[in-house]
Amino acid sequence: MIYVPDLENYRCFVVRDSNTIRAYKNTPYNNSTSEYRDYYINSNYLYQDGEQTFSQYTTLPVCLDNSKLTTEVYYRNDFDAILTVFLIMSIFCFYLPLKIFTRLFRRFK
Repeated sequence: MIYVPDLENYRCFVVRDSNTIRAYKNTPYNNSTSEYRDYYINSNYLYQDGEQTFSQYTTLPVCLDNSKLTTEVYYRNDFDAILTVFLIMSIFCFYLPLKIFTRLFRRFK
């Protein structure tokens, strides 16, 4: 499965290289202009928008099968980094304040 952040707003997805997935708003055809969004999958899914014009001499891109695409966050390339940051933030936001408050407000004997 390949994770794509905005699957429902695009019609055609093409893997351009090992770092980029291009999503077209409409399926490209000859003598047309299509808006696209490039997702950089190794850069936390940053994206860049643009337009591409296809002439009658242009080789049209072959769209990926939609059954191979998903919006499930578990398929992201950086999911392990997200979990690591969440764990560290949880320790600093919950565990440390809890420890401080329990030491401050414990009963005096």
